[in-house]
Amino acid sequence: MYYSIQRSMNTKIVGKFFQSETIAWNYGNIDNPKLLNNIYFQKVDFDPIVPIPILHKKAKITDLISNVNAGGNLHLIMSEKLKNIIEKHRTKGLQFFKTSVIKDDIEYDDYFSINMYEINNEFIDFSKTTVSYRKYNPKKINETELIKVDSIVEFNSIIDNRNILDEISLNNIYIKNGVSEDLFMVRYGGVKHIASENLKKEIEDAGCTGLEFQPIELSYNEWTAPGGEREKVYGKI
Repeated sequence: MYYSIQRSMNTKIVGKFFQSETIAWNYGNIDNPKLLNNIYFQKVDFDPIVPIPILHKKAKITDLISNVNAGGNLHLIMSEKLKNIIEKHRTKGLQFFKTSVIKDDIEYDDYFSINMYEINNEFIDFSKTTVSYRKYNPKKINETELIKVDSIVEFNSIIDNRNILDEISLNNIYIKNGVSEDLFMVRYGGVKHIASENLKKEIEDAGCTGLEFQPIELSYNEWTAPGGEREKVYGKI
């Protein structure tokens, strides 16, 4: 099985969701091209300016940090402990940049921002995956329709030709047989960092905190439904 890496929403684990209240960095200008948040899906060949999350007073320190404004889903912020596990399973197509986490005016400097720039949509079995399309219409309620997609070529064609305000979503994702990577990223309207069963087990066995693993065959709504699979594994939100 494969799992989407999610930030923990269990307040017994994280204290408060999201954990970050604001960010601290010396970026000069929010449009600075060296700001990591302004770098998308490309390898960095310089020292970027990295975000430093300042955690809410109720938040707890965990190995994966849920942040509302310090990188979002693309640039995950994680402890050195979690980074070292990930590096054992994948070294290509990603970079780690040293950062910190601040809690109660104490700076914890053993954290990293991940820059994962290689996209592996080719691992997706599109013939089984649910692809939906939401077209923006200012005069009507946005409507979502399912699209039949059988290959990555068809999927890329849809992405290339859609309006910038249109949205493509992937739900109930299936991965092809024979994929050897334990960690990879897929991109659609957003991104998902996907872990194999082996990587999930090693992270859990190491006692890493702040993560939840959503089976990618389940949609987000199915996963987070009251009384559903997430609640059975990780407790109530």
